[in-house]
Amino acid sequence: MLKKTPKSVQELLSGSTLSRLQATDAKHSRLQTMWGQTVPADLAANSRCFSVQGQTLVVYARSGAWATRIRLLQTHIMRKFNEYPDAQVRSLDIQIKPTLE
Repeated sequence: MLKKTPKSVQELLSGSTLSRLQATDAKHSRLQTMWGQTVPADLAANSRCFSVQGQTLVVYARSGAWATRIRLLQTHIMRKFNEYPDAQVRSLDIQIKPTLE
């Protein structure tokens, strides 16, 4: 027998770990969408925009070659991301992740 009454989905999502995870996931989705709209399709397929930490955009690239392409587009990328109010980017942190999915 249940000692507590079951919580509704709304109760679970409001003010809980689930709501924070949902908000984080939504932010990552927005960043990845912005990334796909900013860089060429082949580069977007081989890299991921991971997060904005402070004023640094953290990007994962599949290899050093893709990281170099990102560096070549750095000025363009920062300018495009700064058009959005929730992402003020002053630098990029490009990390190599060969197992990028």
